[in-house]
Amino acid sequence: MIKFLTPVQLWQDFDPASAPLDMAIAYNVEEGDLHRKGVYFTAIADEVGQVRAFAEVKTTVAQPKKVLVSVLTEPDQTPITDSFDDLLKRGFAVVTVDVSGIEDEEGNATKYSDGYEYASFAAGIPDRYLATPSAKASPVYLWAKIVRRTVTLLEYLYPKARTSVMGALSAADVAWQVAAMDPRIAALIAVLGDYSDPPVLEEDSSNADSYIMALSAKSAARMIKCPCLVVTCANAHGGDVEKISEVVNQIPESVHFTVTVTPRLNSQIDEADLLSAYKWLDKSMKGEVSPELRLTSEPGEGLLRFVLAAPLGKLNSAILHVSYNNAPAEYRHWHDYPMTKHEDGSFTVEVPVWVGDREVLSYATATMGGGMNLATKGVGTLVTSIRPYHVSQFLLDTESDHGFYADNSARTFISYKDDFKIAESPDGVPGFFGKGMLRTNILAEEGRYEPASSLHISVYSATESEVRIMLIKREEDRIVAYTAVCDAEAEEWTRLSLETDDFKTEDLIPMKDWDGLLGMILPDTDDKYYNNFLWM
Repeated sequence: MIKFLTPVQLWQDFDPASAPLDMAIAYNVEEGDLHRKGVYFTAIADEVGQVRAFAEVKTTVAQPKKVLVSVLTEPDQTPITDSFDDLLKRGFAVVTVDVSGIEDEEGNATKYSDGYEYASFAAGIPDRYLATPSAKASPVYLWAKIVRRTVTLLEYLYPKARTSVMGALSAADVAWQVAAMDPRIAALIAVLGDYSDPPVLEEDSSNADSYIMALSAKSAARMIKCPCLVVTCANAHGGDVEKISEVVNQIPESVHFTVTVTPRLNSQIDEADLLSAYKWLDKSMKGEVSPELRLTSEPGEGLLRFVLAAPLGKLNSAILHVSYNNAPAEYRHWHDYPMTKHEDGSFTVEVPVWVGDREVLSYATATMGGGMNLATKGVGTLVTSIRPYHVSQFLLDTESDHGFYADNSARTFISYKDDFKIAESPDGVPGFFGKGMLRTNILAEEGRYEPASSLHISVYSATESEVRIMLIKREEDRIVAYTAVCDAEAEEWTRLSLETDDFKTEDLIPMKDWDGLLGMILPDTDDKYYNNFLWM
């Protein structure tokens, strides 16, 4: 039987400062102005077992007044840790605390005894969503305990410093927990948070419910008391905007929060985004706040008029991002509309709507002086229009490269320009290519294209090879993937002409029609260029 706990009940019997730390210094290195120290300490020791946590402390000043604790759950978060030089220059001490249990190049890692091995990546990927018989069984709870003990370590090392916490991907849930339930935390940064709902097995949702109630970012957000920054990307999976809105809508009105959504072609962040996040952190630790963006919409004749205002700050530019209707969140296609600035500092733009449109989901991104990127929460607007659809056979070419993006973000933090490019192929014809698979959700826009009898695609291949074209389709209450396998000639453009029955499931069941298409995936990108997608 599962015992349901609230965050307060989950943490009410835990005192992070009560037990001895039993510190041991693994190394203590001076590298110019940089002081680097590796520390082992006892995070947990009870009847279940023991966790000897490992943390690395970096600083360029003798007595820092500001500290960032970065939680490392993923085995490789080097792109994140490599960006900390900016914080060190700002006088921060940067502390990375390992909860993965996977040894670094110097052989250091957090050590889990047998009783707590379920939380160690070294023993296999942990079941993060485990919340049976209560949320105390989840690795997230154990990781948050380790981080709270790390804060106790920092109180010993730097008693006059203020501490902030940061987590990326699955570590974002950990960071939310620590920031919400530990009054010693002065600020929170959640980067690319994985805010997915826990899986429900069979008809029993109790484990998932237990996790959501006690350990999810949404449950922690209700209890947050410090300023928080939420950093994410949206082009590959538009659902991120909705998930973030669900989280930040739980934050109490008295608490200052900032959202930044980077609309990347490959749904990743880059170094500039991290530097903006650290600039926000520096200001927040000094008591300064970023302006709150307010996005509103007004209906017009066949259009919606959006207004963006920032009462406490001056914005240099703004872009509205719009997705139409009710495609599943992960298959939304986003349109970008530059907004016009007015003398009062507000921005506006008019967005067309068409017959059949029921809802427009939108959010705005804006830049301030100094390059700080901000975003609004997602805004949903119900619409009605008498304007007809724009129907065209032409679906996509290199003039519409915004429709495709490189979807290789599963194990990557930082984006690189070569992930998606428009360039000339070796024979001089332009096409687009990427690293990892290429993907578009433009097909989810029901009514904005009119499939005919066949789909035509041009592909250039450096070698004679197979090319796969995948279509994602909604059939009743299921999402089904169909794949067509074609031959591409070497060193020339091959024109593919595909009928519906050329696309088959893994069980070789052919696709019956073009109805309900949500997206297209091109898994084969090595030495290949694509161009000219056409319904005929």
